[in-house]
Amino acid sequence: MATVESFRELVKPLIFYSKLLGVEMWTAPGKLRPASYHMMIQMVIYLASLGYTVIKYRDDTIHVMKVLATLGTALQLFVKFFVSISKAKDVKQLTETIEKDILQRYQRGTNEEVVELNRNGRYLRIIFRVISVTCNCTAAGFALYPIFAYFTTNAVMPLFMHELPYIDYSTSTGYVVNMLLQLNLIVNGVMGVLVTDFIYLMYPMYAMVEANIFIIHLGELEAMLNDPMKDDTKRSEIREKWLQCVYDHQQTTSILSTTEDIFGLQCLAQVVMGVLAICVCMLLVMLTDWYATYAFLLVMFTELTVYFIIGHVVDLKIDQMYDRVISMPWYKLQVKEQKEFCFLVSRQQRPMMLTACGFYPMNFEAYMTVLKVLYQFFVMIMQYVV
Repeated sequence: MATVESFRELVKPLIFYSKLLGVEMWTAPGKLRPASYHMMIQMVIYLASLGYTVIKYRDDTIHVMKVLATLGTALQLFVKFFVSISKAKDVKQLTETIEKDILQRYQRGTNEEVVELNRNGRYLRIIFRVISVTCNCTAAGFALYPIFAYFTTNAVMPLFMHELPYIDYSTSTGYVVNMLLQLNLIVNGVMGVLVTDFIYLMYPMYAMVEANIFIIHLGELEAMLNDPMKDDTKRSEIREKWLQCVYDHQQTTSILSTTEDIFGLQCLAQVVMGVLAICVCMLLVMLTDWYATYAFLLVMFTELTVYFIIGHVVDLKIDQMYDRVISMPWYKLQVKEQKEFCFLVSRQQRPMMLTACGFYPMNFEAYMTVLKVLYQFFVMIMQYVV
């Protein structure tokens, strides 16, 4: 059953990871904890290591590009960290809205409403397991890279190519210190991706649940309006059903608007940094046989694709709502309800899609534009390299 209890069970591991990361969006929204300062120190150390390594190997272009392969991933995770802290109160409030206005309201509703909640809860549990397994397997793959490099080339390699300032990883002590820091970065990065990406997916899915319930109620209203047996004595039932539809529509638009406000900057960072990382990885694919770059390329491309897919699915649901609204026999409503219907249509015509901080929509058309840019870049480097 998709109840409040099952929803809280789903959120429980996210709360645990957020505590470890110092981004307590549900238990202490907006407050900085010791773990928060620990994460900030790690960010400073990473950037210092990156700058030091780039300067150290500035005459070796290929090595510098290998060092910069992680920059896109790191920067978008940094942005997600600060966005999560600044929008923590909004995240908590949206979570409470879902519990109260969707789950508590409809978990004992009609069969159609319960089926919709159950389907969404089942999908979310499956998606969470898939994301968890994928992130952990990816982290394990990166962690095994030094072992792979040692047995294939007899070279002692760190997890990532950036080095701590003045701590040479060719020595035993330096290698251990570098590896511990980089393992810490991998673990925190996996938890950060899991939390931020899953809640970016979870909240739009509940908005679409509310949209589906709105469509169900609108269908019930239409059946009541078309029923010849419904006389004026039944107008109170029609009025009640109409107010329910208006409420569902308001909740859908409110959840989508809040989701857009929370994740707009995160989407922008994901797209910009993802494209940057993919371009660097494509250059490395053409110039080297470094197998780690294929893993970076796959991770960034998959994550970028998922972000656009979520936005596109939301876009399709909004179109479905609009088609359902304009197809109902509004002229059979009373005059007061017809005026309210005009406001509903007006609100429906305003964009409610997810965007990258308002610069461009997160839908299939924008995704195709990004792919076109990446393809043109790939063709360009092919002309110069081959």
